[in-house]
Amino acid sequence: MRSKTFLLYAGLVVLFLALAIPGASAADTAKAGYITVGIAPVAQFDAHYAFTTIPTKVEFVDTSLGSKPMTWEWDFGDGVTSTEQNPSHTYLRRGTYTVKLTVKNAYGTSTAIKTDYISVGMPPKAAFVGSPTSGGAPMTVAFTDQSTGQVNKWTWDFGDGQGSNEQNPVHTYWAAGNYNVILTVSNEFGISDAMRNEYITVSGDLAAKFDAFPSSGKAPLATRFTDRSTGSPTAWSWDFGDGMTSNQQHPSHTFMTAGSYNVKLTITRGTETASTTQIINVGGVPDADFVGSPLQVNPNENVQFTDKSGHAPTAWSWDFGDTATSTVQNPSHSYQVKGIYTVALTARNENGKDTETKTGYVNVGMPPKADFRPVTTPYAQYAVPKTVQFVDQSTNMPTSWAWDFGDGATSTEQMPTHVYMKEGTYTVTLTVKNNFGSDTAIKQDLITVGGGAAVDFVADKTTVGVGRVVSFTDLSTSNPTNWVWDFGDGTTGTGPNPDHVYRATGVYDVTLTASNPYLTNTRTKNQYITVLSIPRADFVADRTKGGAPMAVAFTDKSSNAPTAWKWDFGDGASSTEQNPTHTYTTLGVYSVTLTASNKDGSDTITKVNYISTTLAPVAEFKANRQVGKAPFIVEFTDLSSNNPTSWSWDFGDGTSSTEQNPRHIYLYEGSYDVSLTVANQYGADSIYKTGTSAPASAVVTTEAPAAAATEQPAAVATAEAPAAAKPTTQAPLSAAVPLLATVIALIGAVFVSRK
Repeated sequence: MRSKTFLLYAGLVVLFLALAIPGASAADTAKAGYITVGIAPVAQFDAHYAFTTIPTKVEFVDTSLGSKPMTWEWDFGDGVTSTEQNPSHTYLRRGTYTVKLTVKNAYGTSTAIKTDYISVGMPPKAAFVGSPTSGGAPMTVAFTDQSTGQVNKWTWDFGDGQGSNEQNPVHTYWAAGNYNVILTVSNEFGISDAMRNEYITVSGDLAAKFDAFPSSGKAPLATRFTDRSTGSPTAWSWDFGDGMTSNQQHPSHTFMTAGSYNVKLTITRGTETASTTQIINVGGVPDADFVGSPLQVNPNENVQFTDKSGHAPTAWSWDFGDTATSTVQNPSHSYQVKGIYTVALTARNENGKDTETKTGYVNVGMPPKADFRPVTTPYAQYAVPKTVQFVDQSTNMPTSWAWDFGDGATSTEQMPTHVYMKEGTYTVTLTVKNNFGSDTAIKQDLITVGGGAAVDFVADKTTVGVGRVVSFTDLSTSNPTNWVWDFGDGTTGTGPNPDHVYRATGVYDVTLTASNPYLTNTRTKNQYITVLSIPRADFVADRTKGGAPMAVAFTDKSSNAPTAWKWDFGDGASSTEQNPTHTYTTLGVYSVTLTASNKDGSDTITKVNYISTTLAPVAEFKANRQVGKAPFIVEFTDLSSNNPTSWSWDFGDGTSSTEQNPRHIYLYEGSYDVSLTVANQYGADSIYKTGTSAPASAVVTTEAPAAAATEQPAAVATAEAPAAAKPTTQAPLSAAVPLLATVIALIGAVFVSRK
């Protein structure tokens, strides 16, 4: 009797061990799947302590995920370890310590490593990033402190004379240039600097420029062009002068025949463009050039022209602009009629010819005509002080300039830059002279310094339904750097172009307050947005795939109380019911449209290729349960449509079945993906269901300052996923072990029953 009883208990013990104790291989290879047997751990932890106290007692808090029971192995980085779940540890010396936690349960192992996590009595280490680091002026950069250790103070130097004591400041660069940025951080134990040289690049106005090497030589001549433009262009257009072009930034081009080629580069940034031209001399063609003296003469006075052409021209052809010509190398010419004349020289040799044209080159008895324009950067429009560059646009070749800026200051430069120091409106005067006279241009109230900003905005729509997005766009001309919006419904927004959703019907005022570093101004548009209870159309179908004929029940999901519905089922049929049922009788793919209406308006939604009918089966299945302990019995039910005639199941543990509705036992811990392939005479379809449970074995490494590892979501089945390679989970024990245990237990039970 005792031997029989012992045999029974032994069998039960072996059975329990076989089914309850997982092997290492299962823990190491388990993956997220549709069927989950046990949950592997995910290590994570926090710490609470005073950075600046020595010695420092640190309270570690385990926040790991996974099935219990669980064990913990801590390494505090100073040679001390612990197996408690939430240990306390005292650091006795200054230093920066890396902490490691390894957790284990029956389903696997996970390790979290936080590098330089504990800093005791140490000065911080400065580090930062900025975004963006390049762009056009004005450019706003968001700086992010990435310093490690305890920081009590931040000091920023932005390289343009400005600074900040914020941890993560936002700074605007107003002028073009390359800026060094320095961050200094400190605590009771010391300071640290991080400097990035020429870290911020702010581009100004576009200026086209390029290098060409070589710029002359025998044909064929291969030339490499290097763009040297400033202002951060975004597009390049090259015209090589021989009919060929390029859109590369740094192109190479081969000139096949001798000649003098005008190579033009045009750069673009947004709506701005700039161009420059260079001459490429191929095959020793003359490089035409000349000078004339004097360039301001009375009628009948001689002008001496001197050839300065390169590459040894042997013939010259002059056009003096008054119908007169010459073939002398260095001619003199007298003009009979007053005027401004353009002079051209064409120089030739055996290799080819080149022409140099100088527009408006000779002034014969013409007094100047004064004209000018001011140039200010948009962001400085209302600045005080305000810098203005004046551009001389006078004609008829003036030789002297006299400026009166209206604030008591003057200049004799041709293109002066002037700084207005006080608010006000100023009249600017320019007087120009040459040998034949003078002229004055007066522009009243030309320059305004200070004053209110021109604040304006627009919405993409002013009548909308409840819950619909309204997009606002700032139109202010003062180049604001800060925007505060009041949408009239108790909510506010920031930024130049916010989106807003009104949740209730009504008529709303909208206010924008726009600021730059010098001033703030506000504009309100009264009763600007009207919000009505316009429906927002939406719907679902109870099925979207199946065999023809296929009856589909559509359910209206529209919001805002529609009172009328118009359906277009995509096959020529329609309905005005709220929740119609429609039968698709032919094979095809159909787009479905619903228009929902009420007294305030209507809305339409179209779901493209929403319904598909086919004779081939459409795979689908379900499991009666998805999570449990081993041994885990799952009943699978085939839900496929279109009358499949064959079924092929892959349970993810190396086993399969061809039954329609199989019953399967998972003997080992793990996470398993399941797939079903169904077929009939018209084709086949597969569905693959997986999950998102935590992996069985993982190492999480975090750089200080560390945050807790992200919690892994629970296993979720994916209804339809592409048929990919299906991972399997290695069994921790041989299949013979649980089978043997079961047999022993059954034999013991028989012996007991016979007694």
